[in-house]
Amino acid sequence: MGAHPPEHDAEQFLCDRLRTLEQDNRLPLLSTDLDDTFLPFGAMLGDKELQVLTAYLETGAHIAFNTLAPKEWFYLRVMERMASAFHRKHRARLFSRVHWIVSGGEEIFVYEHSHHSYRRIYFAPQGSKGEGVLHLMKHLGDSIAILALYGDRFDDPGNDGNAIGNEEIPLVFNVGADQNVQQPAAKQIFVNTVKKGPRVLLRHLVLLADKLKDSSPQVISDEESVVTSESSEKRKPWRFELTTDFPWPQGKPMEVEVEGSGFVWSWDKHGTSYMTPLIRSIELQPGHKTTYTAKLPEGVTGFTFFWTGGDDTKTGQSAGHWEGRDFMIAVS
Repeated sequence: MGAHPPEHDAEQFLCDRLRTLEQDNRLPLLSTDLDDTFLPFGAMLGDKELQVLTAYLETGAHIAFNTLAPKEWFYLRVMERMASAFHRKHRARLFSRVHWIVSGGEEIFVYEHSHHSYRRIYFAPQGSKGEGVLHLMKHLGDSIAILALYGDRFDDPGNDGNAIGNEEIPLVFNVGADQNVQQPAAKQIFVNTVKKGPRVLLRHLVLLADKLKDSSPQVISDEESVVTSESSEKRKPWRFELTTDFPWPQGKPMEVEVEGSGFVWSWDKHGTSYMTPLIRSIELQPGHKTTYTAKLPEGVTGFTFFWTGGDDTKTGQSAGHWEGRDFMIAVS
């Protein structure tokens, strides 16, 4: 399909696919590239994108960010702002609908409410964005299905191009330079959009939110019941000046408190890795330094930090830096 249809026809393809999923009683998942598809190249998540994305997620729909960027850059540009906003507005339940496929399909993350963290469910020395979304769908199960995949570099097989012709990805929107795609046997609709860039995806997210909002209340209610049942038990947080106070009691959530932004990277004895956002404290006392906290998954045996603040990010050449040392938790 080399020639692009009119814009209203592109939206009709999207609505038709959504109607099929609704008839099958399946939740939609939209897979999107980052640069020049969801955000302008190199840009940070802004108010407009956050507002549109939140409205879409509130309907119960899912999104998978599918990018060549590594997790450190993706966190800095998208998740740090999102995590702060969701926690501040008591919308942490929405994390379970936001998934990451980073480093071109080499790493995949999903959120687990019980652990307050993103768990890495897939890690490989090489991968592709097309394969990445299929790995994610296998993990999520049959109740969720691919609605559409968006990208801007379908001319490059190492980028979005590896999704072309894959029948398990039934609808593809190209918001970059038009591509003449020949697919005589594939059951895939490939659309070169008339308008280009992030405005296409944002428009489609608004359209989807409007279509889905009437069927979302029960989905949200069910997930909120899980979140509100979580224990609010707290104990003395881990701090750098208290690193000798080991072992920490097992079987209870462990919280860290630090003075820098970023995320905590932790792992358990089985080799499972978690990423937990550091959230800025909002109840600051006069004269006190700004602190950031994170509640770590139960059962982790070690952790370290990735820092996004400071001189590293000011130049725009780095997403931040790793702490460079690990902190171990004694297992009783």
